[in-house]
Amino acid sequence: MLHDLRRERLFALADGDGTGGSGGSPGGDPPAAQEWFTGLPDTLKPDAAVFEPFKDRPVTDVLGAFRDLSRKASEYAVPATPAEYGIKMPTPPAGISIEDIVDQKGLEEFVAMAHKAGTPAKVLQGIVDQQVAMGIAAHAENKKAAAEADKALRTSWGEKYDQNRALVEREIKALPKKTQDIITKSGLGEHPHLYELLFDVASARGEGRLRAGGDGGADKKSLSERLYGPTTT
Repeated sequence: MLHDLRRERLFALADGDGTGGSGGSPGGDPPAAQEWFTGLPDTLKPDAAVFEPFKDRPVTDVLGAFRDLSRKASEYAVPATPAEYGIKMPTPPAGISIEDIVDQKGLEEFVAMAHKAGTPAKVLQGIVDQQVAMGIAAHAENKKAAAEADKALRTSWGEKYDQNRALVEREIKALPKKTQDIITKSGLGEHPHLYELLFDVASARGEGRLRAGGDGGADKKSLSERLYGPTTT
C-alpha cells in the first residue's frame, strides 16, 4: 500500500505538483533519461517504476518529491505512546463545558485503544473533533427538550411548582449515594421528567398507595384467600 501511494504521489508531482522544476526540454523530442535514472544501483533497480515519472528530470526533482512525501507521511505518523498524541479539545459554545461532553477516563481509554490499533495522530484528532461536535449538538438538543419539558411541568404544577420541586429534591437527597451519583453523571438531576416521576412516587407513598413488595397498597390476604378467593363461614 505504501509503495502504491508513493508511486501515485510521484506521478502527481511529475505532472506539475512538485517544486523541483520541470527539468525537461520545451518542444521537440522527449528528453533522454537522466543519468541518475539510467545509473540506478542494483538495490534500487527492482523499484525503478517508482522513479520512472522523473527519469527525464534532474535529481533535484526527485529529492523535492521525496521531501514533499516525507512531510505528508509525518502528518500520519503514530506516536510512540498514547500520551504523545497531544489531543486538543475543541472549545465548546458558551454555556457548555467540555466536561459536559467528554468523559476524561473514557477518552483516555479510547486513545489507548486507538494507539494499539496504529491510528495516526492526525486521524485520531479528526475523530475526536467529530465526536465532540456530535456531543455538543446532542447536548444542545437535550437542553432544548428539557426546557420544553420544564415549561410543560410548570403548566401542570402551576403555583405548586416550587413546592413540588423542593419535595423532589428532598427525595433525591434521600436516595443512596450511588444512585445520586448515577443521576448526576447521567445529567438527569435537573430533568423535568425525572422530577415528575419522583413527585408521583413520593405522592403515592405519602398517600399509602406505594408499599414495599409492589403490592400497590392492597390489603394483605391469607394464602388460602389468594388461592381460592374469599371464604365465608
